[in-house]
Amino acid sequence: MSDLHVAEADQRLFDVGDAAKYLQSIGAKAATVNFVRALISSSQVAYLRIGKKLYVSKSALDGWIETRARRAR
Repeated sequence: MSDLHVAEADQRLFDVGDAAKYLQSIGAKAATVNFVRALISSSQVAYLRIGKKLYVSKSALDGWIETRARRAR
């Protein structure tokens, strides 16, 4: 997949590259492929392996964001 389009917004699984693009599209401009791989390797985000490719669910990424959100004081 090249760019994250509106039609792909309902996508449930992202490969590592598209996961980084998804994070960037919602404001995490520093998210890279290596960042997503680090989240996977440190077990911060659940993943699915299909063949040789790794996939991350949109809900896993959104859950990771929610658990790290800080509340205003």
